[in-house]
Amino acid sequence: MHADRLGTTPTLVGVAPGRVNLIGEHTDYNDGFVFPMAIPFGTSVAVSPRPDRRVVGYSARFGTTEFDLDNEPTITDGW
Repeated sequence: MHADRLGTTPTLVGVAPGRVNLIGEHTDYNDGFVFPMAIPFGTSVAVSPRPDRRVVGYSARFGTTEFDLDNEPTITDGW
């Protein structure tokens, strides 16, 4: 998707698998019990540098949002 939209391959790709906690939300770091389980969903991100100070974000679900690093970003509906 990154190469199709931006015409370049990403320089960094990150993936975080999805999970749910059946019991013990936020108790693991307090010596409590947890029962997390993997789910078939996740989040991924692909990034590449730009020659300017503009950030462009794209989501298959939410579309495109853009902002300049020199200005405070405004909230975009859906993001």
